[in-house]
Amino acid sequence: MGSVFRTILLYTLADSSLEGWDGSPETLWQFYARDVIMEPKTVLDPMMGGGTTIVESLRFGCRVIGGDLNPVAWFVVKKQVEDLDTRLLEQSLKKLDNDLGDDLRRYYVTRCPVCGRDAEGLYYFYTKMVSCPDCGRELPLVRDFFLARSRREETDVVVCPICWNVFETPDAQKYTACPQCGHEFIPKKSGHVRGRSFRCCGKECGSYSIVDYVRKNGRPSERMYAVEFYCPHCDNEGDSRLKNGRGYKASDDQDVQLLEAAREEFVRIGDRLPIPDTRIPDGVETRRALNHQYERFRDMFNQRQLLNLGKIYRWILQEENANLREFLILAFSNCLKYNNMFCKYNATRGFITDIFRTHSFSPSMAPVECNCYDTTKGRGSFSAFVNLVIEGKEYCTSPFERHFHQGQMVKTRTETPISGNVVGSYRQLESPGDTLLVCGSSGHLEIPNGSVDIVVTDPPYADNVMYSELSNFFYVWLKIGLDNDYDEFRSTLVPWKSEVIANRVQDKSPDDFLAGLRSILEETNRVLKEDGKLVFTFHHRSLDAWSSVLQAVLDAGFFIRTIYPVRSEMKASTHFLGKSNIKYDMIIVCRKRKRQGKSITWAELVSEIQASATHLMKRMDSSGEELGRLDRYVIAVGKCLELYSQYYPQVIEEQMLVDVRTAVERIENWILDIGFKQIGIGVEDPELQESLQPES
Repeated sequence: MGSVFRTILLYTLADSSLEGWDGSPETLWQFYARDVIMEPKTVLDPMMGGGTTIVESLRFGCRVIGGDLNPVAWFVVKKQVEDLDTRLLEQSLKKLDNDLGDDLRRYYVTRCPVCGRDAEGLYYFYTKMVSCPDCGRELPLVRDFFLARSRREETDVVVCPICWNVFETPDAQKYTACPQCGHEFIPKKSGHVRGRSFRCCGKECGSYSIVDYVRKNGRPSERMYAVEFYCPHCDNEGDSRLKNGRGYKASDDQDVQLLEAAREEFVRIGDRLPIPDTRIPDGVETRRALNHQYERFRDMFNQRQLLNLGKIYRWILQEENANLREFLILAFSNCLKYNNMFCKYNATRGFITDIFRTHSFSPSMAPVECNCYDTTKGRGSFSAFVNLVIEGKEYCTSPFERHFHQGQMVKTRTETPISGNVVGSYRQLESPGDTLLVCGSSGHLEIPNGSVDIVVTDPPYADNVMYSELSNFFYVWLKIGLDNDYDEFRSTLVPWKSEVIANRVQDKSPDDFLAGLRSILEETNRVLKEDGKLVFTFHHRSLDAWSSVLQAVLDAGFFIRTIYPVRSEMKASTHFLGKSNIKYDMIIVCRKRKRQGKSITWAELVSEIQASATHLMKRMDSSGEELGRLDRYVIAVGKCLELYSQYYPQVIEEQMLVDVRTAVERIENWILDIGFKQIGIGVEDPELQESLQPES
């Protein structure tokens, strides 16, 4: 989203002070990939999250103010904008390797089945094991026995369900015979898990809920059965039996012994390592973990992970340079999302996926453990995330843009570094680049009236993402290293009472979401200059969520000037593949309402909506955009709300004012009954109807 927010800021900040701009949108694009010298302005993001607005505003030499209730977000943004000599990080990696490298690597050594020499273990594959309640047979909770696509040739890597041999076969959808035991099976159709239940192969055995089984019998044991490895010897010698030295194998006695050795060491020293012991609180997303008998955050990791992560973290916390220590903590926190037993493996593309691949806590029946310290190949190691911080800080020092020129990709360096001088109060925001970061509710900001030029933000998507619940996964680790230095990390968990979301477990209704968002937008109106702009992005499939957003905007004294769709995720995002989901965010541009809107009848408004939505769809279609059915629906809703807000509250039907909730309901009915013909969707569209149903 960085390029999207930079474009928003470029258009919003541009005015007559931009030398060489003739006022047209087309010519403004020439400033996208080079330094833009403007009159310094103050930008506010009251719900800054990951800090995209803050970082992109600094690129334009703005003074920036960011606020967020979540200490994890506050800390991440703080380190994004602060400077560090990257040579210190490079030296730290070398020192860590000298101090702990051999000790950490010894637990990830595996035997190469091709040459018989030592290789690096990249990923370790596990399955949860249960006993059939009917016959007592031990069962792996796997959907199938397909492991991965072969890296070497167009074949599938599969696992024998009888002897656990790992081998290649031409097609996992067809019968194959294990070369070790002779068992014949169809790898992709031989699993025991269907949906949320499992079933034994016995004809007399029934089907059982996984959650019910776990509640009764406790969390299942985990069996390691395969390893993806990298052999530097085969790679250097160009052995054709492996692709770039990488391959798959069944776990052997050495792999099991190393895992057991790690467990034994953890039992001996685990209580002396900086590992959180915080209980997982009840919540919408955390309830999934609790239902599978994960009681504490540490339960999400196996003992080898806890041992080696604990050793790395203990080493980090001994660093005396506070700024360097915090950057190392940042890298460590980031690597946690790949080093837990909720991770899965993307079998088609051949890499581990992190715990938050779906913005949720989804316990994996077939978890994957990666090498947490340092690997030549693969992803997820701590050293890789330190190098990512180094790369990021080097980019901040000398940023660049990639853009197309005459059909060629061109990299253009810019002169303005991405760096913020973090100050403690608004009074200290004196120079371009000064940055005020506030950890707390943005319903009250210690900022003078009319002091902000523009507000650019990305508010919570109602009940779509449970931010505090998910971020506690990182917070409990960060707290160990930061609570002595920052009051923001003194509480046991992320503060959630003022969080602007709808959450049934926290008894937060859509009305609570509306009240929280209204409070922040009212404060935004107070601090925004009279001619200032409020710009935010939003998407949601629920009309109730759109109704809350529109009501909050109107109650706070704004109207929607325009709405425009922009692709919110990469086309290949795992959030969207094979799903009827929303691929576009709405960029919503608001102005302060200075007078009451003109009067219009509902029938006249519907006519305007139809013309505007149809025009926008045709424009996007002609530009080659790939609009799904749900995207067309949401874009049409956005246009409806835009026009309604411009006439609010003077939208009349039969001499009665049409309020926001009624308008939203009428808008949905219009789209479902009439509007689809104009925006390219059939009236009876089962895919759309299914998409609009509430999620279970």
